[in-house]
Amino acid sequence: MNEGIIQMTSAEADDELHRRLCQGLRSTPEEQALMAQCARRVPRLEESCQQLIARCSALEKLLDAVRCPANMNISPVTIDKISKETQVNVSEIVTGLGGDYVDAYPVPPKKRIRLIQRARPGYSPKEITIALNLANDGKNHLDIAVRLYVTTDPTDRGEQVGGEYRGFQFFNNDGIPTPQPFPTYKNMPMTVGTLEFLVIEIDHTGSSNNLVSAFAAASVNAQGWFAACGTDTGCR
Repeated sequence: MNEGIIQMTSAEADDELHRRLCQGLRSTPEEQALMAQCARRVPRLEESCQQLIARCSALEKLLDAVRCPANMNISPVTIDKISKETQVNVSEIVTGLGGDYVDAYPVPPKKRIRLIQRARPGYSPKEITIALNLANDGKNHLDIAVRLYVTTDPTDRGEQVGGEYRGFQFFNNDGIPTPQPFPTYKNMPMTVGTLEFLVIEIDHTGSSNNLVSAFAAASVNAQGWFAACGTDTGCR
């Protein structure tokens, strides 16, 4: 019991001596403990700084490559021009394909037509709208097969996106065109690159009523597109 008292008294004396020493250094034991913790953390902080420097260097090299005119696909003036567009029309007819493909409307039964967008900077379609005009006020939209592709060469079919649609899927019960969600790719939003074209193939599989004309367009979130592609230098 006496030994316990002596030990406590000794510990208290050591603590008092430590406190007086800290006072001489214009500090406190708590501040000294914090400094000791910081000293132990310095090696890890130095390692983190080295990693940050390496990452910044890699980003600078990437930015240098992006800023190089030889690596630019689209100039800021073109980006600004289309920044307000909310729709990409897919209405250019690909001609000279031969076979079952026609070079102009109408599209007779058992024939097909391929439509593409005009060349433009890349975008991510949100929805796809297709309106079909059949001869004789035809309602046989079930006979119209629609497929979507992405390609770098309009004369090449490219890679199919989503499955096969039928014309009636793009209309509601009153016959009014209704947008469909654009297919995703690997459960992620699909992107049509700057050097790519969105292709819409319309195949008349029926036996009556020519397809007199068609209108197809992909909707774009213009605000989100500009937020990602805008030409100002602010952080995003």
